[in-house]
Amino acid sequence: MKKYILTGIPCLAAMIAALIYFLGNTDSIQYKTEKIDRGTISKYVTATGTINPVRTVIIGSQVTGLISKLYADFNSIVKVGQIVAQIDPVPFQHQVKKAEATLATAIASVEKAKVNSKNNRRNYHRAKKLFAKKVVSIEALDSVRTTYEAGLADIRLAEAQVLQAKATLGIAKTDLEHTAILSPLNGIVISRNVDVGQTVVSSFQTPTLFNIAEDLEHMQVNTNVDEADIGMIKVGQDAKFTVDAFPEDFFEGKVVEIRMAPIIFQNVVTYNTLINVNNSSLKLKPGMTANTSISVAKAENVLKVPNASLRYTPSEILKGETDKKLLTDRKFARKTSSHIWVLDNGKLRQVAVKFGIGDDSYTEILEADIKEGMEVVIGETLLTSGEKGPQKVPWGRPRF
Repeated sequence: MKKYILTGIPCLAAMIAALIYFLGNTDSIQYKTEKIDRGTISKYVTATGTINPVRTVIIGSQVTGLISKLYADFNSIVKVGQIVAQIDPVPFQHQVKKAEATLATAIASVEKAKVNSKNNRRNYHRAKKLFAKKVVSIEALDSVRTTYEAGLADIRLAEAQVLQAKATLGIAKTDLEHTAILSPLNGIVISRNVDVGQTVVSSFQTPTLFNIAEDLEHMQVNTNVDEADIGMIKVGQDAKFTVDAFPEDFFEGKVVEIRMAPIIFQNVVTYNTLINVNNSSLKLKPGMTANTSISVAKAENVLKVPNASLRYTPSEILKGETDKKLLTDRKFARKTSSHIWVLDNGKLRQVAVKFGIGDDSYTEILEADIKEGMEVVIGETLLTSGEKGPQKVPWGRPRF
């Protein structure tokens, strides 16, 4: 008996030590959770655009000539009818004088033709009387009559030349007026493309002298919205955007137009969407890049879960021990798009859900076996007793 006792004590001690070792090295899981609550979720479509004035007018020259004076420069405030540039008018003044001289010549030709016509008329009536007395032949009478009728035609020709001369004079005067370049609207000069002494040539394409923006207090953002998102964009929707010059400021506007013409670049199709913006502070300048977010949907007082819970998947061991009864409910699964994991009385449970709209942080829950205040799992931490600190395990694998 003493022999068995001496042999059993070391075996019992070894068993107790092994049990303590295994119990001391048991891993435990710590879940990171967040409570399900209610709130407002807004869905946005993001796009990049360029800030431009609502109306920009390109001022050119209708005549060819030398720029003699400039009355406007960059950032100049101009009014309707104000002279912004002057083309040397001297050559055009000479053209006007030449046209006036041509008109005077044409008028004199009319007077001369009328005088000749009166003389031809008297000769014709005299010849008719002489022919009646058989003093002149029929051939002489016909010759005088022809001269008289030709004189009448000369009057009409001279009168037509007067009309032509008047038209030429009108063109010359118009060209002279066009040497003064006028502003067609009230606005500000945003670009000047000519200098004094430069010759502008008006040919098939009008040369650009100035770009004038009508009003910088009202701007618009030209955004390019992807074809996948354009169906959610509607006129009247609110929009927010930021610019690199003022990264802390948010500017607001409204969608006013969706242009139907597609923009295709490297097989990517986008549509130009215009957003009107109030720029009374004059912070926004033409050409700035705007990072735009257009509000396309909004849900108030709805159940929402953090987006991290949608990406979370437990470790394989936990998945094997999880109750999968809910996932086998085919009737409910047909109406749902995914699932989340919740802690129900300290136990991990998988819940099938039907998602609504989402933003950068939260997603709306349309239908699920959950309620406000429940804890949804967004991550887990693996604690090992033999280690000094916790060993973090990834929050989950994406299921997209």
